[in-house]
Order: sequence, then structure tokens, then C-alpha cells
Amino acid sequence: MPGAVIGKEKLTKEEERLLRDYSRQVSKTTSALFYVNAFFVSAIPLWLFIRIHHMDLFDMVAAALFVIMTVVDTYLVAQAYMKVKFTMKHKIANKRKDAVTAEVSKQLSESQEGKKLSRQEKDKRIDYRKSEVADNEATLFSIFYNNTLFLFILIAVFYVLRSFSPYVNYVASTSIAGFLAYLFSTGS
Repeated sequence: MPGAVIGKEKLTKEEERLLRDYSRQVSKTTSALFYVNAFFVSAIPLWLFIRIHHMDLFDMVAAALFVIMTVVDTYLVAQAYMKVKFTMKHKIANKRKDAVTAEVSKQLSESQEGKKLSRQEKDKRIDYRKSEVADNEATLFSIFYNNTLFLFILIAVFYVLRSFSPYVNYVASTSIAGFLAYLFSTGS
């Protein structure tokens, strides 16, 4: 997005930062964090089914199901992370506004540099810090919320379908947990 042009005007760095803050896109590091976390959460059912249902990891049918469902659930859970992060970021920013303003104002009043800054520059620093705090908290909350939701649904469906064959139980419980986690992430 650097140097983005709208019409005949080039966007300023401030405008680009605002567009980044309010877009649904996440940074590459956040995306990697989401996919790694989603992979580990999606792989947890493997342990459950191998240990409890005694499914053979090296059986070709089971191995294919394990790989396919882990990949599908990784994608669905990672997308759920991104959606929840987007919705929560602005809610958290509004709730943390006063605390962040007090923190940054205190830091600036204690430093020599802060006493020389204009009011507009101080406001920019407050907004930047507020966005940073909200981004971090929304990321962590999104991971916690979706992991909890996915695992709760997985265990509930696993229990409900306990009398079915292990293959049906695995596919149904992992797909239902992944799709419901994704579905519930779209709500506000």
C-alpha cells in the first residue's frame, strides 16, 4: 500500500496508516501467528481420536482424513481469528482510550522531548499507542475466544456422536467445530 494513489493525489503516511488500521487485512506476522495457532488447535483432535478411539495414524483412510480435516479446520479457524480481531479491535480501542491517553500523557510530561511537542503531535502519539494496544489485545482475545469455542464444540459433538464409527465421528466433530467457529466469528 505504500505510495497508494487515489485519483491524482498520493496518500500521505498518516492516511495510509488510517487505511491499514481500519481494513480487514492483517499483517504478515499476525497472519502467520493466526495460521500457526490454528494449525495447533486443529491438530488437537488427532490426539483425541488416536488415544480414545484408537484410530491408526498410519491407516491410509485415517491419514487422509486427518490431513484433509486438519487443513480445512486450520483455514476456518484462522479466518475466524481474523474476523473476531477486526470486530474487537475498535471496541477495545474505545474502551482503552482513557487509560492509554493517561499513560502516554504521563510519559510525555516526564520527558524533555514531550514538553516540546505540539498538541497535534501528542494526539498522534496517543492514537498510535491506542491502535497498538487495541491491535495486541484484539489479537490475543481472538485467539483465546476462537480456540475455546472450537474445542468446546469439538468435545460436545465428539460426545454426542460417541456411538458412531470413529471416522464419522472425527469428520463430523471437526467439520462442525470448524464451521461453527467460523460462523460465530461473523457476529458482532
